[in-house]
Amino acid sequence: MNIDTWLNSFKQYWTQHDVESVLSLFDLNVDYYETPFHKLTTRKDLEEAWNGIHNQQDIELDLTVFNQNQNNYSVIWYLEYTQKGIVKKCAGSYLITLNNENKCTYFFHCCESK
Repeated sequence: MNIDTWLNSFKQYWTQHDVESVLSLFDLNVDYYETPFHKLTTRKDLEEAWNGIHNQQDIELDLTVFNQNQNNYSVIWYLEYTQKGIVKKCAGSYLITLNNENKCTYFFHCCESK
């Protein structure tokens, strides 16, 4: 697996509302920032945050790597989905580090715009 495979799996699991598989992409000890100021500290916190995808319909997610340094990646993302009949659009960037097992050990969600 490489970053492209990881991102493709991330996208597939998200659009299929498969929280368990999304979580399988992350190391058990991941440093995960839902926002630059909100670190999720437990696996349960991570699962609760990801359970929000169950409310998203017609998900369109684009992910593009724009920088790489060894196993560290900067990814631009664009997300569009429908929730309760309202179309929501947002974009931003992720900072991602993968370990030798291609599990994410660092995930930093930043620069979101709506």
